[in-house]
Amino acid sequence: MELVGAWSRRIAERLTPHEIDFAAEVGSAYAEGGERRRRLFTTGDGGETGGFGPGAEIGELPAILDALRAAADHLHTFLADGLIGNTLAVYALIQARRSGTTPSLERTATTGGPSAPAELNPGQGRLLDQAIAVLTERLIAYGLSRERAEQQTYRLLETIFEPGNTPEEIQALLAALLATDPAQPLPEPRLGGRPRSWMLPPWLWFYLIAYLLVGVPWLIGDWTRQATDYWTLITNSPVGVARTAGIVLGVASIAQLFPVLILLGAVASLLLPEYRGKRVERRHGLRASDNPVIEEIAAFVRRQDPSIEIRFSESTRMPARVYPVGWNKARIAVFLPLTVLWRADREAAEAVLLHEIAHRRQLDHHVVGLASPFTWLVRAWGPVFVLVGLLPITLYVVLGGAAGRLMTGQLLVHTAVVARMLLLPVMALWLAELSADRLAVRQRGPDALIRALALERTIPSGRLRRAGRVLTHPPAALRRKAAGGRLCGLTGLAVAWPATLVVRLALVSALALPAFMLTGEDIGTAIAHVLRSIVDGLAFDRLLVGGSAVLLVVWPWVVRTRHAGDRNSQLAPYALAAVLPLALYMTSFI
Repeated sequence: MELVGAWSRRIAERLTPHEIDFAAEVGSAYAEGGERRRRLFTTGDGGETGGFGPGAEIGELPAILDALRAAADHLHTFLADGLIGNTLAVYALIQARRSGTTPSLERTATTGGPSAPAELNPGQGRLLDQAIAVLTERLIAYGLSRERAEQQTYRLLETIFEPGNTPEEIQALLAALLATDPAQPLPEPRLGGRPRSWMLPPWLWFYLIAYLLVGVPWLIGDWTRQATDYWTLITNSPVGVARTAGIVLGVASIAQLFPVLILLGAVASLLLPEYRGKRVERRHGLRASDNPVIEEIAAFVRRQDPSIEIRFSESTRMPARVYPVGWNKARIAVFLPLTVLWRADREAAEAVLLHEIAHRRQLDHHVVGLASPFTWLVRAWGPVFVLVGLLPITLYVVLGGAAGRLMTGQLLVHTAVVARMLLLPVMALWLAELSADRLAVRQRGPDALIRALALERTIPSGRLRRAGRVLTHPPAALRRKAAGGRLCGLTGLAVAWPATLVVRLALVSALALPAFMLTGEDIGTAIAHVLRSIVDGLAFDRLLVGGSAVLLVVWPWVVRTRHAGDRNSQLAPYALAAVLPLALYMTSFI
């Protein structure tokens, strides 16, 4: 403890002279560990009546000692086995790193004096870089600006390795630190600052829960009734028009069951995260990497969310994607384009990572992301509907089937069902992406995100892949407008979900009107039938529209209560957005 206390005073002289009076005591308390160390990092949770309010932040010296403890393993290995002959070589190398010239360790060592070895392990430079990264990211996690953290990191290393300190003295300090308790857990990450107002309501989870409770039983029941009718038509009709029509309609009706498969895919993603993680890593060749760029990326991600690990692949198919490997564990797959961007445009690369971190924060990485059955089935729905739902009826009509008029009406009915079931999951996925973008914009600004989106356009992909991507990701142009606040800001995003409820209703009604007329109804009867269908549909969707209104009203309060002092939550946009689903809910009782 005395050794750490003495070094603590030397460090304070150079780095935190305003804390020098009790630097030795702080060092001894840190080395002792236990309750004495914990008190160094206790900031207080509020002042007593008549006091000066909440406790002050900790000084820099405890944070610096904790960062040094976290990097001690790297530095100890760096000096081990006599690979570095004297501290002058290390001091010169640290100064080179600080100036950005980054010479090789071998070239620096040869100028360091007679005791510098002729050949050095190439991994030594990487160990020093790792130590620098750990020190910097730790200090940033304790609240220092990046500029200040980098400045203090190099000052600390220069203090430890300054000429005159022998390798034995430095090894003694590192050994003393390694003998103490491990470094403190990093402060709880505060994504996007204290408030969580960047996060939009969890519409994806809301959709899944609502439709698993109501939609799936209704879809299965409705399809069973249709299948029974078609089977009766096939078995009880003589060979001819009716039987052929029954067969065509029976085949086409299978497409209406696809939404059930989509929801079951979401359930599979939730129940089997470990299997999904292993499948992702096998398919993309993901692995741990000690490449310096990957280690820098991992340090940045750890500072935001220590529960996320990084895996790397040389694939060029995408920049990065998050995926689950357990109920409470996640990894980000980093691909080659992001490593290039990390060096070319650090802010844009960080925006990409923040977007993926936001998915983890929203917990929707269990449903979206790499190898998600849910997103794959959403993308597959279009081709399946065309092949199974539209093609048989279209061929029947084109080939002159006797019941062509009635079958055209059925074609519109099937299209209306798809519109009714597909719009909501697509909008839920779009809003999950736009919500994740908001964290990147909050921390790195809209320009960084827009530059990151430009990277996506440079990655080659086929037309079918791009078309399917629109079902799970909003178009890049829309994301750029949202990032720049050109969609009426939070109001536009808050209104998006209830507006989709209205568009869905209007689209289904527009398809239902000609469908009823093709069955022989006159225009007046068909309109009355459509109006009645609208009310019946809203009655069925009461849980959906009523729940949407409630979620919109309570969401800003959820943000406020979970993060005291949040002044950025805006009640007006959500209150305005709640008017639409509330009106639909009231209409359902007509």
